[in-house]
Amino acid sequence: MAEQSQTNSIQARIAALNLGQVGRAPITAYASKDDIPPEYTQTRPQIEQRSQSISVPQTAVSNTLSSNGIGNEPNGPRRNGVLPPPTNVIRTGQKVSQPVKPAPAPPPRLAVRKMSTQPSPALPPRRPSENLQLSRKASNESISSTFSNISSMSALSNGTAKSVHSRTPSMDGSRIKVPVFDPSTLPPLPPKRTKEDVEKRYQDIEKSKAFPAYKDVERARMPLVGTKSTSSVATVEIKPPPTTPSLPPRRPTRPVSGTATTQVLPERPPPMPARSALSYGMNKPQVQAPTNESNERAPSPTPPTSGAPPPVPLTSRPDIAQLHSTKPKPHPQTPTSASSCLLCRDFSAPDAHAAKFPRESVPSLDWIATQLTTPFSSLTDQARAIFTWLHHNISYDVEAFFSNRVQPSTPASTLMSGLAVCEGYAGLFTAIATTAGLESVVVGGHGKGFGFSALHPGAALPAEYSTHAWNAVKIDNGDWKLIDCCWGAGNVNGKGQPYNKQFSPRFFTMTNDEFGLRHFPTNKSQFFRSDDGRLSWEEYIIGDTGGALLQVYSGVAEKEGVSETGFLPKYIKLSVRPSAHPGPTVRFQFSRICEHWDPVRNGAGKPYVFVLAIHGIDGRGDDFVPFETNGIFWWADVVPQKLGAPGQKVSAYTVETLNGQSGRGLSVEEYRMKKGRVGMSFGGLAMWELV
Repeated sequence: MAEQSQTNSIQARIAALNLGQVGRAPITAYASKDDIPPEYTQTRPQIEQRSQSISVPQTAVSNTLSSNGIGNEPNGPRRNGVLPPPTNVIRTGQKVSQPVKPAPAPPPRLAVRKMSTQPSPALPPRRPSENLQLSRKASNESISSTFSNISSMSALSNGTAKSVHSRTPSMDGSRIKVPVFDPSTLPPLPPKRTKEDVEKRYQDIEKSKAFPAYKDVERARMPLVGTKSTSSVATVEIKPPPTTPSLPPRRPTRPVSGTATTQVLPERPPPMPARSALSYGMNKPQVQAPTNESNERAPSPTPPTSGAPPPVPLTSRPDIAQLHSTKPKPHPQTPTSASSCLLCRDFSAPDAHAAKFPRESVPSLDWIATQLTTPFSSLTDQARAIFTWLHHNISYDVEAFFSNRVQPSTPASTLMSGLAVCEGYAGLFTAIATTAGLESVVVGGHGKGFGFSALHPGAALPAEYSTHAWNAVKIDNGDWKLIDCCWGAGNVNGKGQPYNKQFSPRFFTMTNDEFGLRHFPTNKSQFFRSDDGRLSWEEYIIGDTGGALLQVYSGVAEKEGVSETGFLPKYIKLSVRPSAHPGPTVRFQFSRICEHWDPVRNGAGKPYVFVLAIHGIDGRGDDFVPFETNGIFWWADVVPQKLGAPGQKVSAYTVETLNGQSGRGLSVEEYRMKKGRVGMSFGGLAMWELV
C-alpha cells in the first residue's frame, strides 16, 4: 500500500509539473477517496468582489515579458523546484455555489428646490450672423465652424490627442465681404411685349422668307429720325429705292361716228434691246453676225389717220418651223399591217440605235434608259432597243457558270462588269425599262436550255425546280410580252469554250404560247398565253408525248424567217418502212414564220434554195432533192425506201454558194441545171434520224 501511494505521488507530481507549463492541473484517476492527497481536497477561497474597472493606460512594465526561465512559467513560490498544484480547480460542467451579492444602495434623494424670487439674468446679445464665417482647413479640405472646430481623439486607441485651433473673427478682418443686396440698384426690366408686337414679329418673319431684301425696303420707306452723333461717326443717308415710273397718259377714246375727230400723233416706241449672240446659232444658217447693229427698230409705216391701231410687226413673230426642228425626230413607224405582228415587224431602227452606246461610255442607269427609249414613241420599240443593247454590251459569265461560282448580282454590278448569267440579264432589263417608264417584271422558273435532256420513256417525273430567269414587259396595246434577253444575246458551247455572242431576236418576237414550250414560270399567273391557259409541270417537262422533236438549227431558221414549229415530220425518229407512213411518200415541209415576213426587208436578202440530203436505197446513193416553194411554204416528197438505211441521218440544207458565188436569189430550175456541174456549199437547217 505504501509503494502504491508513493508511486501515485510521483506520477501525480510529474503530471502536475507537465501541466503547470501550460497552466492546467493534471487529471489523475484514484482508486478511492482516501488515496487523494490532502492538499487536493482543500476548498478554494472565495473571490473578492471587484470594483468597476477603469481604463488604465498601458505602462512599460505591463508590456514587458516575464523574466521567468524556459517556457515563460509564471512567478510564484517553489518547493524544491516544483510548483504546488492549483487549489479548487473547477472543471467544465462542474457546479459551484457562489455567495449572493448584496443589492447596491439607491442614490440619495435630491433636496426640494426653493422657488427663486430673483429674475433670471439676461442673455448676452446675439452676435450678428455675418460674423459666422466658414473657414476651410488646409489639411483635409473640410469645412468647420470657427466657434466649434476643436476635435480630439480618444487616448484609448493610441494614447495621442489632436486639437485644432479655432479662428477668431479678428483674423478675417482683411477678407472682402460681399456688398449688401439692394434691389433698387437693379436696371429696369424691358417693356412687356404686346399681342400686336408678337403678330408683327411673325409677319416680319414670313415676309423675310418670301422677299429676303424687304427689310432694306422697309427701312428705306421709314422717315429719317434725327439722332445725336459725335463728329467721329460719319452719317449715312439712306436713299429710298427708285420708284416705278409713271404710266404714260391715256389716249382719248375713239370718237363715235358722227362726232368730231381729233387726230392724235402716235408716240415713238421705246428702242428694242440689243440682239443676243445666241440667236445666231440656234438652228439657223451660219451667217456672219452684223458688226454694228442698231438698237432701234426699223421705222414702222405711218399709221392711218382714221385712228386704227398700227399693224402687228411680222419681224418679231417666232418661226414655228425652226422651233420644231430643234426637237428630236422620231423614227418612222412601220406600216400598220406589219406593226401588228412582231414576227415580221421591222426593228432595224431600234436595233441600229441600240448599237450606238457602248457600255464603257455609259455614266449611269438613268442616262442609258433615257438615251435608248427617248427617240421611240412605241413601247414595243423601246423594249426592243433595250433587248438589243444587252446583246451588244453584256456577255454570259461562262467561267462562273461552269465552275459553279455564280454570285448574286445587281443591275449596277452587271452594268459595271459587263458579265452576267440569266439573272443578271433579266434584272438589268427590268431596271432600265422601269427607269424609262415601261412596265416590266423578272420571271423565275425552269428553262429548257443548256444541259437539258428530254425524259426517257418510263422515267420518273422529277420534282419542279427553278434554273432560269426571264422578263415580261408590257408593249403596245397593253399586251404582256415574254422575252428572254439571256438566250437572245448568245449561246454557250460547253465548259472551256468561249461565249458565242450571236443575236437571236426570236426570243423577243416569238409568241407567248411558243415561248411557254421552253419556259415554265414558278408563278403560274405569268404564262401570259393567248388562251389564258396554264400548263402543268408534267405536260411541260415531258413535252409532246409522240417523242422527241426534230433538231432545228436556230441560227439559220431565224436568219431565213423559217418557223421552228412548222416542220414535218415533227419528231426526230423517222422510220424507213413504208408501213409506218400513211401514204406512198414521206412529206417534208416547213413554212415562213409569218406571211408578212419579207426576206429582203426583214432578213439578210433574197432567199436561198433549200435541199433535202438523202442516202438512197439501203444507203448506197446520196442525193440532194430540192424543196418546191410558193414563197411561204417549202415541201419535198420522198419514197421511204430512198431515205437511207437505219442509223443514217436525213438533213435539210440551204445552198450557200455555187462555184464560189452567193446562192441567194437562185431559183429551183437554176439549181437543177447546175447540180453536179459546179461546186456547192451548204448550211444546215434541220435533221432527222432514220430507224
